[in-house]
Formats: sequence, structure tokens, C-alpha cells
Amino acid sequence: MNDVQRANGGSVHRAQHNNQSVDFSTDQAVESAAIAGAAAIQKLVAERNGLRTQLVAQEQETAAYRAINNDLRRRLLLVHQHYVELATGIVGNLERFDGTLREIAHEAHNAQDPHRAEDGQESQRPWDGPVPASLVRASNEAANGAQPNRSAPAKR
Repeated sequence: MNDVQRANGGSVHRAQHNNQSVDFSTDQAVESAAIAGAAAIQKLVAERNGLRTQLVAQEQETAAYRAINNDLRRRLLLVHQHYVELATGIVGNLERFDGTLREIAHEAHNAQDPHRAEDGQESQRPWDGPVPASLVRASNEAANGAQPNRSAPAKR
């Protein structure tokens, strides 16, 4: 609130701000107040500019993090896809290995007991006796990723 009073032929200006009274009776006091006000405005402008600069830097950092995040998601999806393909291949290899083992065990069992089909009785299971060489060979081939040669008769 401003008060204007006339005292001793001169004017006295009083400004009241935050319950503090400031006397603007001289030009020097007015000039000091104007300089202080200008300095306060400059300080506010500098703070605003600093905050704008900080905001721009944070926006750039956020954009960089988003790009990194998107790249990591893409890589994670590729890794996931690779592991699904790998697991599918392993399951296929295990199924082929199991089929080969069953076939060789069946051949070995029939070779050990040729009369089994005629009387329907099992004389000996293939795992009760020594491991046939063809089974060992098929196991080694499957472990090395090679397809066993099924056209050639098994060596006994």
C-alpha cells in the first residue's frame, strides 16, 4: 500500500510491503529500490532460464532412455525367439533320439528272442543283458547330432 504525505514542502512516498515500511523520500532510495527490483527480476529470469535448460536436458535424457528401453525390448524379444527356436530344436532332437532308441531296442530284443512272436512270451528284455553295439553307436550318433543310418542292418 502506498501513502503520499506532504511534509516540509516536499513529498514523502511510503511503500508498505509484507508489513515492512520503506521510505522513498530521496531519489537515491528510489534508485536503490529500482536497482534491487531489477536485480530480483534478473535473478528470477536467470532461474527461469536455468529451469528451462534443465527441463530440456531432462527431456533429452528421457528420450535417450526411451530409445535404450525400446532397443532392449527388441533385443529381449529376439533372445526369447531364439530360445524358443532352440528349445523346439532340442525337443525335436530328443524325439528323434527316443525313436531311434526304441527302434534299436526293439530290433535288439527281436534279435535276442526270435521265437517271441510265435509263442507270445518274452524271454528277456533288452536292458537285462549287455548293451548292443548298435545301441551304443546310435546313442553316440544322436549325441553328436548325426542321423543314424537305418538302412544298414545293425551289426551284432
